[in-house]
Amino acid sequence: MPTFPAAVAAIPVKIVNRCAITVEPRQPFMEWAQQLQPDQPLPPAAFEPGLYLLPLYDSRKDAIELLQQGYEKIFCSELEIWSNDPETWPSPRSLALFHEWFAFRFYDLVSDQGQDPLAHYEVDESFLEDLRSVINDSSES
Repeated sequence: MPTFPAAVAAIPVKIVNRCAITVEPRQPFMEWAQQLQPDQPLPPAAFEPGLYLLPLYDSRKDAIELLQQGYEKIFCSELEIWSNDPETWPSPRSLALFHEWFAFRFYDLVSDQGQDPLAHYEVDESFLEDLRSVINDSSES
C-alpha cells in the first residue's frame, strides 16, 4: 500500500453517492451530427464525451443493467445537444444502436473535489442553444 505525506493524508475526500458513465460519440453519431450542418465541418473536438451520474451499483453486471434500463434517456440527451427536433433523431433508438453510436465506460467511484455544495439545474432550451452556439463557434476556429 502506498504511503502519502501527512499533509495529503489529512485532506478530506468526499465521495458522492453515485457512480458514473462516460459516453463518447463514435463515427456514426458524428456523421449524423454533421449531416445536420452540412455546410459547416465539425472538428473532432466538438464531440466531447458526456458524463452521466448513475445510482450506486455493486458490480459490472449491475452497471450494465442500469444502462439497459436507462440508455434511451442518455441517448436522447446526446441527440438533443445537436438537434432539438426529435424528427431528425434516429428511430428506433435501440440499445444496439446506442452501442453502435457510443463507446462508454463505467466509473464506480466519484469524488467531489469542489468546495461548494452540489446543485441540480434543469436543462432548458436556452441552455441547449448556448451549448450549440459554443459547439458551432469551436467548429469555425
